[in-house]
Amino acid sequence: MNLRTALEQCAMSNSEKSKSFLYKKFYGYVMAVVIRYMKHEMEAEELVNECFVKAFNKIGTFSLHEDPNVLEKTFKSWIARIAVNTSIDALRVRKQMYMLDDLSSSDTIHYSVDNGSKLEYEDMLSLIQQLPDIQRSIFNLYEIEGYSHEEIGKELGIPESTSRTYLTRAKQKLRKLYLSQIDLENIKS
Repeated sequence: MNLRTALEQCAMSNSEKSKSFLYKKFYGYVMAVVIRYMKHEMEAEELVNECFVKAFNKIGTFSLHEDPNVLEKTFKSWIARIAVNTSIDALRVRKQMYMLDDLSSSDTIHYSVDNGSKLEYEDMLSLIQQLPDIQRSIFNLYEIEGYSHEEIGKELGIPESTSRTYLTRAKQKLRKLYLSQIDLENIKS
């Protein structure tokens, strides 16, 4: 079975075989998107399943491109958008979006980051997971998903300036976590 056939069969006949094909083929990809927002793997797994349920319910709205390479890219983009929105909705439901406290001058200090580190993708993901939910969400939406502060504000129901502030705080915290990780690497060396 190929992607086009699976998508067509899901849209036309709600085929379980096609759903299974899509689930197995894109589970890892959707999990990679969701885990950037959620701290716990079990919670992320539940959301991934919810993403697929939403995708299968909306599969008829997805337009199939003729080129197989473009089709896969557009489908991945489409399902990633569902994953991002589902993750944000889950965070919103948990009501862990805290009120912004006043910024002090120390919040605007900038740090340089050494690019010569041996940190791998998993290490960076681990650092991002240590951010508070609101900061992690805004960091992911802005830096990884490419949302503007205006779009983030609308999505999360916060002012643009709050989005900017939380992004600044997320970057500052990541820099501190990164530098402490580098220090640990140097101690081990």
